[in-house]
Amino acid sequence: MANIQLYYFKGSPPSLAVLMTAKALGVPLEMKELQYWNKDHLAPEFTEINPDQSVPTIIDGDFTLWESRAILRYLIGKYGGEDNSLYPRDPQKRAEVDRLLDYDLGVFFRVILEDLWLPFRDKYEMTKEQDEKVMKGFKRIDTLVKDKKFLTGNNPTIADFSIVVGFAVEIVYPGDMSKYPNAMAWYKRMQELPYYKEANQSFPGWVESVKNRHTEKV
Repeated sequence: MANIQLYYFKGSPPSLAVLMTAKALGVPLEMKELQYWNKDHLAPEFTEINPDQSVPTIIDGDFTLWESRAILRYLIGKYGGEDNSLYPRDPQKRAEVDRLLDYDLGVFFRVILEDLWLPFRDKYEMTKEQDEKVMKGFKRIDTLVKDKKFLTGNNPTIADFSIVVGFAVEIVYPGDMSKYPNAMAWYKRMQELPYYKEANQSFPGWVESVKNRHTEKV
């Protein structure tokens, strides 16, 4: 099996979701890191690969795909076997996973990115409205896992992978995460998965690098 090429940013949560899924499936990747601060994703060479200039992007032989949630589904479909608990074949179970992936794309990750990460990255104070949106997002996850080990039941799925990498941005949240005990317990369970540790070990370092850029600009 030829390695799939993965174009990614080191601190990109959607890229980390793809990396987690590949590691969970045992799919080897050829890592192609792009430097966000150098605007590598805007270079003509990468634009030829992905005209949307976004990461993650994969090349699998003569097939190119971007958008992380599409990539997660693709990896399971091609490398996950006949039926895989990460993305179950049962129509109702799969629908639950799809609903959460769509929720992540349209609501949760958008809130985490726009209302938590960007204020931190660009060093401006969160507004009250932004904080309320972030708290609502954390509370929604807290409710989802109130009576479950993972988002849809007793086993993790690609919905957990997609959402947890956004949830990990809580590391820069200035508020009180103890308000969300169910979500934090789920987060801890996710962190204990071997492929989570492998895929996300660089994220704290990325956060520190952003903090260092803040210091350099002072």
